[in-house]
Amino acid sequence: MNQYETKSIYWVLAILVIIIAPIIVLLTPVILSVVVFEEPNKIAFISFGKNLVVYSLAFFIAFISLIVLYFIKKIITKIVVLILSAFGFFTIFFMGVNYYVYLDEDYIEYNPLFGSKVVYEWSDLSHISHVYPEDYNDKETYTFTFSDGYSFEFEATGAVDSSIKSNIYNKTQFYNIPLEQDFP
Repeated sequence: MNQYETKSIYWVLAILVIIIAPIIVLLTPVILSVVVFEEPNKIAFISFGKNLVVYSLAFFIAFISLIVLYFIKKIITKIVVLILSAFGFFTIFFMGVNYYVYLDEDYIEYNPLFGSKVVYEWSDLSHISHVYPEDYNDKETYTFTFSDGYSFEFEATGAVDSSIKSNIYNKTQFYNIPLEQDFP
């Protein structure tokens, strides 16, 4: 393989990254929900919208590294750039994968973008706030507050359908958790 053929491989790979990236970015939350978090006691797996930005950033790093590799001549420098960009890609991509809320029949698991994963029992909830959107631009949100003061918020996106809302409501009734619903 001559140098021209080797260099054109970088452009082909860069174009493939541009074509494949949106598909992978959009399908990753669905694949995670079905493959990793599919359990009999599952109520919901909620992936955040920021995850799509994080996944896109990972693919942007891959694209830029392929462009940079095109211009580098030394093989050692190419190897270093390739290793660093692969490390950056996987680090950022898996950071996005690990940002979620998982509701189970027995527990609630929240893994923030930065910080440690927390797992609580439903009985540890001290308050739930459910805010409905006031207008078209607002988002429907849930805020879970626990007895130790820890709280987190998530949007009731398309993953949170009426059956999931019903399950959350049933849990509040079963465990006598105060539910504040803010209607517009």
